[in-house]
Amino acid sequence: MIAKLLRIFWANIVRKYWPRTPTAMLKLFFVGLLISSVQAVGCPTGCVCNDETYVVQCEKSKLDVLPITLNPAIQRLVLRNNKIKTIDAAFQFYKDLQYVDLSSNHLISIPTKSFIYQEKLQELHLNKNKLSGVTNKTFQGLKSLTVLNLRENFLEELPRGLFTVLSKLEELNLGQNRISKIDALAFDGLLALRVLYLDDNQLTSVPTPSFPLMGSLAELHVGLNSFTFLPDDAFEGLNKLSVLDLSGAALSDIGNDAFRGLNTLRNLNLADNKLSRIPTKQLSHLSRLEELTIGQNEFTTVESNSFKGLSNLRKLDITGATHLVNIEKGAFADNLNIETIIWRVTENWKI
Repeated sequence: MIAKLLRIFWANIVRKYWPRTPTAMLKLFFVGLLISSVQAVGCPTGCVCNDETYVVQCEKSKLDVLPITLNPAIQRLVLRNNKIKTIDAAFQFYKDLQYVDLSSNHLISIPTKSFIYQEKLQELHLNKNKLSGVTNKTFQGLKSLTVLNLRENFLEELPRGLFTVLSKLEELNLGQNRISKIDALAFDGLLALRVLYLDDNQLTSVPTPSFPLMGSLAELHVGLNSFTFLPDDAFEGLNKLSVLDLSGAALSDIGNDAFRGLNTLRNLNLADNKLSRIPTKQLSHLSRLEELTIGQNEFTTVESNSFKGLSNLRKLDITGATHLVNIEKGAFADNLNIETIIWRVTENWKI
């Protein structure tokens, strides 16, 4: 069965890519030689290939190049934890791919137009590699992509128009990189984007100028950066935001109107910052907020009406607020719908 598929595969290659130069003919000859030598194998050592479900899994298989002898009709390709350093022309033979996982490899760069034939690809995972840069030509051809994972790489900046070809992208993970600069038009074209991870980078300010291009964004994760201060209208343009994670962002000060415009926000995480008091006025803009995590800060007191205006608040988490010693009477007077309060009692606290 595998040998038959390989013969069909080879016939398709010859018919479509018949060389017009001696050099190209030589290259095709060697490809044919390679295929003929592995016709009895088909599925590389250490891989699991299922020709019925069109799934190939090659995890920890010690591969250093993309296999070219797989069933050309495969739809799901998992190559996690290998030693692959680049994405070569082998990808052009697998045009039906819908899911590709190349995480935890040794990728340093991605050649231009590497995915030009992957028009059906919906998920691409490139996390845990060594990528230091990508361009707007890197993702050409990925017309159907909805999830792109670039987490844990070495990216330092996001240039203008980087993702313009990814019009259907819904989730973008850029966390745990070295990003310190984001062009105002870096996210141009991402009209369908709903989830964005920018956490654990080297940003010194919230990339407010780039937000109006992502009007559909529902989740934003920008914690573990070095913001210090959150200015007024920091999230302008994100009118549909529901989840905002600012944990570990080194915040010590928040502008009174920093959260203005976030009328649909339901979950806010301000844990592990340097806030010396509850930002009552700032939070009052969030009338629909249901969950607030604000532990691991430096405030000592939860004052009366600290959460004024948060009539829909249901869950409050102040775990890790080791400086907290006092909760004043009426601290939750405005929070009639609150159901859960989580905190760790210290020896010196009082209520």
